Amino acid sequence: MCGLVGFADPDGVIQDPVATVEEMVATLAHRGPDGQGVWHGGAVHLGHRRLAIIDTSDAGAQPMLAPWGSAIVFNGEIYNHVELREELETAGFRFRTRSDTEVLLAAWERWGPDCLDRLIGMFAFALWDPRQGRLFLARDRLGKKPLYLCQDGRFLAFASEPKALLAVERIRRRAGLDGRALADFLTLGYVLSPKSIYSNIQRLPAGCWAEYGAHSGTLRIQEYWKLEEHVLAHRMPYDEDARHRFRELLEDAVRIRLRADVPVGCFLSGGIDSSTIAALVARVSKQPMRAFCVGFAESSFDERAHARRVADHLGIEFTVLESGGADLAAIVRHCDEPFADTSLLPTWQLNAAASRHVKVALSGDGADEILAGYPTYQADRLYRFYRRVPQPIQAALDGLARRALKPSYRKLSLDYRVRQFLASRGLSPERAHAWWRVVFSGREIRTLLADDVLATIGDYDPLCAFEAAFERVRGADFLNRSLYVDIKTWLADDILVKVDRMSMAHGLEVRSPLLDHRVVEFALRLEPAAKIRGTRQKVALRDVAAPLLPSATLKRGKQGFGAPTTGFGAVAPPALDSSGLFRQCFRLDGLAEDITYKSLALGVLIKWLDLRRESGAGPERALSWSSTG
Repeated sequence: MCGLVGFADPDGVIQDPVATVEEMVATLAHRGPDGQGVWHGGAVHLGHRRLAIIDTSDAGAQPMLAPWGSAIVFNGEIYNHVELREELETAGFRFRTRSDTEVLLAAWERWGPDCLDRLIGMFAFALWDPRQGRLFLARDRLGKKPLYLCQDGRFLAFASEPKALLAVERIRRRAGLDGRALADFLTLGYVLSPKSIYSNIQRLPAGCWAEYGAHSGTLRIQEYWKLEEHVLAHRMPYDEDARHRFRELLEDAVRIRLRADVPVGCFLSGGIDSSTIAALVARVSKQPMRAFCVGFAESSFDERAHARRVADHLGIEFTVLESGGADLAAIVRHCDEPFADTSLLPTWQLNAAASRHVKVALSGDGADEILAGYPTYQADRLYRFYRRVPQPIQAALDGLARRALKPSYRKLSLDYRVRQFLASRGLSPERAHAWWRVVFSGREIRTLLADDVLATIGDYDPLCAFEAAFERVRGADFLNRSLYVDIKTWLADDILVKVDRMSMAHGLEVRSPLLDHRVVEFALRLEPAAKIRGTRQKVALRDVAAPLLPSATLKRGKQGFGAPTTGFGAVAPPALDSSGLFRQCFRLDGLAEDITYKSLALGVLIKWLDLRRESGAGPERALSWSSTG
């Protein structure tokens, strides 16, 4: 787990490439506290910060060079590197290290881009092959590891985070802010790929590779993992064989994620997801395991008692971190782009605490997206009936809820969910599924932003991206279509971004067995009964957990990993700044509605703008808000 940077500059537009790469690498010190390295080969320049997990000796340092001349910078872990090494040794390759980076170099030499199909892991890497004059970049299937790109003519730069690209004066000078990305953020709390908040920086999409030709200066991007093939496949019955196979896959995913030359622990909230992973870790690990949880004074958010029950049942060491103050500026700075998720605070604190004891932690992330664990999937089912209610009655119910239901500001409060549900009237099922997580509606955004900013957004509608994703899997049942959409949007651009930024801020590697691509593919091929049966959700995971966990844990409903946001730039409406982005007459009414998500989004955005000014980016009105088209 590391940070990578680099650029290809065939025309020599960067005057001091050595100093430039070093400046880029310096911005990612948090991602790799164990070392750094740079390499220069003609027009290609690579840099790396290392968090040493496998083969912690200097032999595993990067950039790493192959005997045949290729050079690589790699961020992530190849969990099946042991098996791949054996296969490559049989083919005649000889290795000088135990690192998975060297295995990846050899796999590329053996299979080229097809090597990606053989990798089990999370990764982003850039590999320069001087013999063919091409730079190859790739991201893992689900997008656990980030990779940002900036192409300017024949100049191409890449990095794990935008801040590293902005260390290049040429990129920083041309970094306009994308109005469509702002619309994404205000609508959803995050930016949809492949956009970034900067109009000249994009993300390499998850499950894609990119090839840059040094002679032509052209960049070609291609998707190598098509998740829709599994969503559209014939549904497998959820019988005893399927239950057995799912458990086998999950156990193997846990087993290979325990491979490390450093201490490994796990996150434990007491929910079914993290508890099942902890139970499987306790079952297959040959070393004592330590679990970590964060507690809150607000009872509706606190889960430490549930987590302790599981830890005691499994006989594993358990550490609770009491929540305290959090530095919003530090969190926003590490997010690098506007990003508003109420679980940022506990995720930051959990990673900070765990990093003092271990360098690797296993998590339960992914179960909700592959096995329909969120309340939104039940809302989808209820919406099928609600749509049949005459529009006047829907409007009356919506108005009644707004008058009668006062905000409680409790976690997953019923008042918030009912009001959000009833406000969906008139939407298609596809748009309603996206609506459950909307922060600001399109109408509210038009009352919030200044006219010149709205002009850069035009008629762009973030929810159209969800409709397009639904369309790609037309023909599948609605539940599995919804899971596909959430994996491609919510998981890739919110959940995994949060996990990466908050863990890397503390030099901690987080591994997610439930997001092993074999587990994901198998789950999406299963019939809906493996996911939802009546009020029971994540059926397949609960069946795995049944013989391993206390009955009270198995009966717990979905809680979510949120946090009370009072004192975290939320609840109290932030005063809008004088940047010219906002209409100064806009106000939030915390007595009329639960403004947790809206005020957090505004608080994060304003803090992000403040940090830009403090970093020397200049007043916001001097930056160009534009649409990348």
